[in-house]
Amino acid sequence: MSRGLIARRRSQGLPGLPYFDGEISLGFDMHALRPLRNYGFNYCLHRAYQVALRRPILGHRRYVNLVAGKRGLEVGGPRAVFRQGGLIPLYDFVGSLDNCNFSAQTIWAEHESGMTFQFSEHKPPGRQYGVEGGDLRDIADGAYDFVLSCHMLEHSANPLRALQEWRRVLKPDGSLVLLLPNKSMTFDHKRPVTSLAHLVEDFEAGTREDDLTHLPEILRLHDIQRDPEAGGYEKFSERSKRNAEFRGMHQHVFDPALVRAMLERAKFPVELLRTAYPNHIIATARKSSEFPV
Repeated sequence: MSRGLIARRRSQGLPGLPYFDGEISLGFDMHALRPLRNYGFNYCLHRAYQVALRRPILGHRRYVNLVAGKRGLEVGGPRAVFRQGGLIPLYDFVGSLDNCNFSAQTIWAEHESGMTFQFSEHKPPGRQYGVEGGDLRDIADGAYDFVLSCHMLEHSANPLRALQEWRRVLKPDGSLVLLLPNKSMTFDHKRPVTSLAHLVEDFEAGTREDDLTHLPEILRLHDIQRDPEAGGYEKFSERSKRNAEFRGMHQHVFDPALVRAMLERAKFPVELLRTAYPNHIIATARKSSEFPV
């Protein structure tokens, strides 16, 4: 991260370093026992072994087969979880990878449009689009073999609209690799899981990204102690009120059942659905030819 970006983030009341990227911290804090309670001793021991040796998730080859040698689009990112040493390293296996982010400057990184998307030192850069994840009008139908998205869709005010667009730009039988935060393991743990009916209402109403319907609930139930990088409640509150600019707010809250229901509603038959340490819900799905766009 450039010094200029760090300075701008601090001037906006943001921490100088990026938000938590879904990767594992080896430091011990007051919540260190939470994974043990949620996942059990054997799983946590195995994951610690994976982290120590920088080994990927079990069944890694299954994910690789979805992207190997193929052309893809990542919505949000780049994310450490897909890099070598991450939980699901995929970047070094793709044929090519483009990216879209809603702005040239986000609270996570800077994004210059053009052939500037650097995702792997072993691959040429992909094209960077400065577009909304739910409005990919600059991208043709059926342009990609796969779509990647990690901890992005919870920031969308209209997830079904975004999934509709992702499905549109996929080729027939194209794949989706989707990671979302598992409510029980994040600062959203006090909030109720969003209902599928609510997501459908947002879709049918054409809810836009400047929507603040969930702001009162977020300010009331966000566990700021589990979100130290938010910079304290006052800064978090001010940033959330300007969410159309920053997009740091989790508009919706997910558990595995909602992820499955949402994907099926979006005509993405689910092939794999699981949770993973420290806070992931992982799903893979395919654009079935049985459901035309």
